[in-house]
Amino acid sequence: LTVALMASGFAENYQKISVSDVTNPSDGLLKVGTIGDGFDYLVLMVLSSGNLFPGKGSGSEARHTYGGDSITYTDFYFLQPNQGYTFELWEGSSPPTEEEGAILGIDLSGYERWGAVCHTANGDVPGKAREDRACCDIEDTEVCVDEYSYVVVV
Repeated sequence: LTVALMASGFAENYQKISVSDVTNPSDGLLKVGTIGDGFDYLVLMVLSSGNLFPGKGSGSEARHTYGGDSITYTDFYFLQPNQGYTFELWEGSSPPTEEEGAILGIDLSGYERWGAVCHTANGDVPGKAREDRACCDIEDTEVCVDEYSYVVVV
């Protein structure tokens, strides 16, 4: 089942694909990780509140950090651009807007977080960003960085 994202706060130029519908993640999905831990895909996890939230995913589970803790999910979506669109890194000094192709989510406290790539000493890691920093999960530990890029679909 592939569904266009049309919920409030999400761009309509990409699709979410349930992990249960993906037997082998492919290059058409949003693969941005380079550290070799198998969690190379920027995904949207389904939180207990029902909100979608950006994090990193593998073929069967996804992770994000909250308050320093690593949280694992099995209910999440891979992201795929619709025909005519592609994923790019946003190097702007402020977060992209929905009209600029932002991948947005809502965290456990109700705050907006953008899909991002954290540029760490170990390599690039999918994660979440706010206006002034980005955080990701590395070996079940929250790592926050000043060097990051927002991910957009254009």
